[in-house]
Amino acid sequence: MEKQFKPVPDVECLKYHGTQDRPDIKIFVSHRIDLDSETIDNPLYIPVRCGAVFDEREDVTMLGDDTGDNISEKRLSFCEMTVQYWAWKNVKADYYGLCHYRRFFNFSKHKYLKDEYGVVLEEQLDADAEIIYGFREKTMRSVIERYDLIIPDSIRISSLPEHPKSMWEHWDQVKYLHLEDLQALLDVISRLQPEYYQSAQQYLDGDQAYFFNLCIMNSALFNRYCEWLFPILSELEQIIDIENYTAEGQRTIGHLAERLLGIYILYLRQNVRDIRIKELQPVLFRNTKKSVPSLRPAFNKELEDKIVPIVLSSSNVFAPACAVAIQSILYNASVEKFYDIVILESDISDKNKKLILSMVDGTDNISIRFIDVTPIIKNYTLVASEHLTVETYYRFLIQEILPEYGKILYLDGDLVCNRDVSELFCVDIEGYMLAAAYDPDVGGQINLKNSDTLSYLVHELKMEDPSSYFQAGVLLLNLKEMRSAYSLEQWLTFAGKRYRYCDQDVLNRYCQGRVKYIDMAWNVMIDCENRRVPVVIHEAKGEIYRQYHEARKHPYIVHFAGFQKPWKQRGVDFEEEFWKYARNTPYYEQFLFNITIPPAMPDNGLPAIGVKGALKIYIKKKTDIWFPKGTKRRTVIKRIFGRFVKN
Repeated sequence: MEKQFKPVPDVECLKYHGTQDRPDIKIFVSHRIDLDSETIDNPLYIPVRCGAVFDEREDVTMLGDDTGDNISEKRLSFCEMTVQYWAWKNVKADYYGLCHYRRFFNFSKHKYLKDEYGVVLEEQLDADAEIIYGFREKTMRSVIERYDLIIPDSIRISSLPEHPKSMWEHWDQVKYLHLEDLQALLDVISRLQPEYYQSAQQYLDGDQAYFFNLCIMNSALFNRYCEWLFPILSELEQIIDIENYTAEGQRTIGHLAERLLGIYILYLRQNVRDIRIKELQPVLFRNTKKSVPSLRPAFNKELEDKIVPIVLSSSNVFAPACAVAIQSILYNASVEKFYDIVILESDISDKNKKLILSMVDGTDNISIRFIDVTPIIKNYTLVASEHLTVETYYRFLIQEILPEYGKILYLDGDLVCNRDVSELFCVDIEGYMLAAAYDPDVGGQINLKNSDTLSYLVHELKMEDPSSYFQAGVLLLNLKEMRSAYSLEQWLTFAGKRYRYCDQDVLNRYCQGRVKYIDMAWNVMIDCENRRVPVVIHEAKGEIYRQYHEARKHPYIVHFAGFQKPWKQRGVDFEEEFWKYARNTPYYEQFLFNITIPPAMPDNGLPAIGVKGALKIYIKKKTDIWFPKGTKRRTVIKRIFGRFVKN
């Protein structure tokens, strides 16, 4: 079937064609279709999806290399060359450039330390990096317009860690590349472009190299380059059989294109008089994930009255527990409602994401999405505590991440729901910042003798009514009021101060007087070691204690708040509610294993006791039962197994 060509979009970034004083510079940035990468806010950079013909995503606004005259279908072998081909065939400019979604030129006047491969390594592509490396139109124009060709700093091949003596040897050191393919390159140049043959030989035999397929050229050089380059690549494509190559080896054409750029540069240096060439440092960004995006609702706007937006926070360690919370939501969900579940995270593995997403396979009214919040929180100091991780602060990000929602339900990941949470979502909170349940634990601490909690609430949190302190594991947030009261930056600045209960204290301090209190059955905190209820909660104000006691009889949500977790140990209050849902998650067997044998690395990151340690503890406990302290039996057994037995 003859290839069908879609028209090139009539977009603003392609319309400018320059003037004599302000030439048209277009640097095409090759982006992956399987990664939502950050882009640079600069009209000189044109982001283009490489291999866009394979992109199955909907509502993608970034340009693709699959319109007009294109070779988008060759992405797996030609790599970013499909973007360069598209630019050559479909776009007019005075200067053309090619960069990668994570590799750019350093346009600043400063020279930065490079690694052993000649690259400046930078952690995050963000606004700060754009300033540091001169990614501003005025700065870039002041450099580009003075030269005909801009290329990466040359690298001495022999200085690389493997110390190759030539490009041939360097190619041969890469396990997925084949020397005969590099020889094929030289043979094709000899046949198709003999005038370049001497430069090609010198480049491949030499010690200077230009890597990364980064370049900016005036239009004459660029067109000449493409007219020379692509016939060679097409011929190589016919000669080289990559069918049985590894996945990386099948990118051989792209690797050869990188060598061809070096050959072209050497040829120009040797044969074009007065050519103006500038070498710049290449910068590699390790993390190019897009800054936390503003999410649109997962379901159509016509369903607005039936959508229940739910946000949870989790780390990779707590992902299995979070999955149980989600399973409890799914089990009690109404078929009449649509549940838009968003999980805020920074390190959940792809494996755990797939397992959690598998829980909603085949469901039409439930969506689960993961949002990496690292780009936002990296500039703030968030103070964790013994039992609370930094993920608890993520709830402050909700007002920015979900701009189209006026109200959402926030749930901690260490709870289970025994009732359809859409009922809670329907609570009217007009005029309030949020709805929450009283915290009976803190309420009890207020009245404990020798406790400084009351003083802390009054003097540190500035609470006018300390007994109004609420528990923040279940929150119905009025995002309109939250945004109106404080910006995201203000919330995170507040959170930078050290508090006893982290973000929960922040919310209690800055939302006081604007809280609607809900039935405590929506957030029933468990007892801990049979002490929280009889020792602490029992001392709470009578009304709060009675509400809590009544809520325990019919908990809508059981919250495993505190140091005891049912997935870590047995005998936890309300543990049967956890296991009721856990057995229907992909993590059930893992839970059973971990509760029997402690994991190699516990949640707090401290060295775990492991199997041997668990056995040692088991023997010690049994010894105390079978051989009580002070008995002759214990003396005898201590002589035999002294390392397990203490007096």
